[in-house]
Amino acid sequence: MLSRKIEDETVFIVFDMEWNQPFPGKTYPFDVSSLSGEIIEIGAVKYVYDSGMLIQKGIFSCDIRPQKYTKIHYHVKKVTHKTNEDLQNGLTFEEGYRKFREFCGPDFILTGWGNSDPDMLKTNLKFFGMEDRLNCFFLDIQPIFSMFSGERGKQRSVEFAVDYYGIPKNDSFHSATADARYTGEILKRIFDCNKTSEVLSVISSSSIDPDLKREYVNVSAEADRSEDALELIKGWNKICPICSGRFHPEISEFRIRKSVYALYACDEHGEFFSRTRIKKNKSGHYYAAAVLRFATQTDYYLVASKREEYERFGPVGAPLESADDNSIAEENLS
Repeated sequence: MLSRKIEDETVFIVFDMEWNQPFPGKTYPFDVSSLSGEIIEIGAVKYVYDSGMLIQKGIFSCDIRPQKYTKIHYHVKKVTHKTNEDLQNGLTFEEGYRKFREFCGPDFILTGWGNSDPDMLKTNLKFFGMEDRLNCFFLDIQPIFSMFSGERGKQRSVEFAVDYYGIPKNDSFHSATADARYTGEILKRIFDCNKTSEVLSVISSSSIDPDLKREYVNVSAEADRSEDALELIKGWNKICPICSGRFHPEISEFRIRKSVYALYACDEHGEFFSRTRIKKNKSGHYYAAAVLRFATQTDYYLVASKREEYERFGPVGAPLESADDNSIAEENLS
């Protein structure tokens, strides 16, 4: 089962990155889809877990000199306040990443706000011909904060969480180093303000392997009836997409209105969230769109709350005015 036990001396590397983007309509001598963003800054804070507390052990900050997107994108400039002159300074990506890994050490849990940074890091590693396996666990703090703050299913910003915990705003947001510091402080507050055993349980079950594909999608052929569309895709989500082993149901499949939910477990690869939606195309035919992904804390909440709704109201679901919160949570996951 994919999980990471947290014990004394476990290292957390809380990191954040900024990246530049290609200009729309501009021609580049390579496929821009292979480099959707080029990293221009890496910031990180190292913490060591000790008896229920996180102890800060170091800070890493590195500007990266881009090799492909050397002019600042207007959106990136607006958010980060960086200039074209700023992009001329810093290390090459190869040098910066090597120093970052030296800072991390041999064994650590990579931690961030949202899951876009590990994906972008792997994209840059692959594009520049480097080993793109990170060989570590990754922990997304965003849904964990939402859970412990009583806002399950809502995707909040780093600044919202900083305000929630009353963390002093000594630095501007949208600097990689500043955002890494803020995210680290949020993680510390989660430990400080909650029962240690509960925090450790959530973190252990939420850590994922970023080197594994996290989400799998399947779309059925067209059908005249919604039930036929579901039948065309039936069974696809019962098998682990990594090892082809058969899933064990944690929360058995059930349907509310146009969506079918389930929570499955693979003995080797952990728990997966499953949702299949019935949709209708412009020609009036039905099709089923299914997603299977490594379950996050937000997924656990969504499928559990939908199951409660199903048990109370059946397949028709709750009256829409009573289902607003769950609908919002579901929209946030779309």
